[in-house]
Amino acid sequence: MRLLWGECTWEEIGEAARADYLVVFPAGAIEQHGPMLPVDVDARLAERWAIDGAERAHSKHGLNVLVLPPLPYGQSCIHMKFPGTISLRFETYIAALCDIMRTVVDFGFRSIAVSNGNGGNQTSIEVARHKLMEEFTRDNRDARIYIWPGWADSYFQTELARMRESGVYVGEEFGIHAAATETAEMLADRPHLVNGQKMAKPTLKRTTSPGYAWRTDELSETGAFGDPSVATAELGEQLWEAFTEGRARYLVAISEETGSGR
Repeated sequence: MRLLWGECTWEEIGEAARADYLVVFPAGAIEQHGPMLPVDVDARLAERWAIDGAERAHSKHGLNVLVLPPLPYGQSCIHMKFPGTISLRFETYIAALCDIMRTVVDFGFRSIAVSNGNGGNQTSIEVARHKLMEEFTRDNRDARIYIWPGWADSYFQTELARMRESGVYVGEEFGIHAAATETAEMLADRPHLVNGQKMAKPTLKRTTSPGYAWRTDELSETGAFGDPSVATAELGEQLWEAFTEGRARYLVAISEETGSGR
């Protein structure tokens, strides 16, 4: 069986459903990432994290996994003042998430793991999976939707601490978006798309998150945060590896809990 859903035939996908494969759903975004990075950073992160993690889970742990085609557009309303950002309305995005995951469950799959590449998507994904949980409960159907915890993942946090101790990651203040880590990942993955002359530390209007629903342009004139200038390809390689292993371990944990993927 192929790893990518989009490369399978309908018969193969039917076989995977009957075999109770674990499904991974990459949820990305098209939004500004400062003057130095392309607008598809989050779409790329979601897709590669999903594929690399699934490949590792399969090759290292023998899990049966299918990775859905990524949904490149997400909820990016806080970046809409910057050209290039494409943001789905909340109701549109939640409906799209529900339709995609409902269809997967309709085919017979029981376990879905969302690979989210954009913090702005998180609220909508949570609403979508709770809506589906309510729907499945009313219909007496058994299916579970997981969201990989991202930076909060315990394995990733351990690896990030190691990177700090080794000096490969010097840390940064308020590095929430288009900062050193995302810049480093792109330097390691697609260096030809990084404008090195624009990798400058932005002057922010404040370095803490406001207590209201804010827009990026209210805090950063360039759309970047933290300090992209300290990013290196070496840091990016280590981040990719940490995310890959962390996601593989998370998929294993899901499989152990649900029985899917075995």
